[in-house]
Amino acid sequence: MWVHESERIYGDRLSSPENLVTYRAIVADLVKKSFAKYNLSKYFQGQNPEPLVFAQFVEGLEEKKYDQFQSIEQLSQRLSDALREYNDTNAVMDLVLFEDAMKHVCRITRIISADAGHALLVGVGGSGKQSLSRLSAFICMQTTTTIMISSTYGLNDLKTDL
Repeated sequence: MWVHESERIYGDRLSSPENLVTYRAIVADLVKKSFAKYNLSKYFQGQNPEPLVFAQFVEGLEEKKYDQFQSIEQLSQRLSDALREYNDTNAVMDLVLFEDAMKHVCRITRIISADAGHALLVGVGGSGKQSLSRLSAFICMQTTTTIMISSTYGLNDLKTDL
């Protein structure tokens, strides 16, 4: 869990792949020194490292238990079930839940579940930021609101919307 949380706090803020590689090398070295009695090398191996993913919905959408997903297949099944439930009660989202998208859902649910949790999702239009955020909010049993910006939208409008 320490490795996962460290990556969420520090690794997620890194902006280049090179910095992330350097960060992961430093963490791997720290893990070898500090947690020598545990075999955590599977999370740091060069080819196909095992994903280290924690989320609050490992046991199910209603069971809020922050734990590790044992496999990407388990995560995929849980998110497919959540998407199916979402689509039953909302406008249908046709999402492709590839590995990075699933990890992003876990990150977003972690953030919005925290008190005063907030994030800035950056990416090109159509990359899935809104869809993944809506699915994450659904998993956390929260509602989403979309602010419609116009040429007359001002600070008072923002305060009202918030």
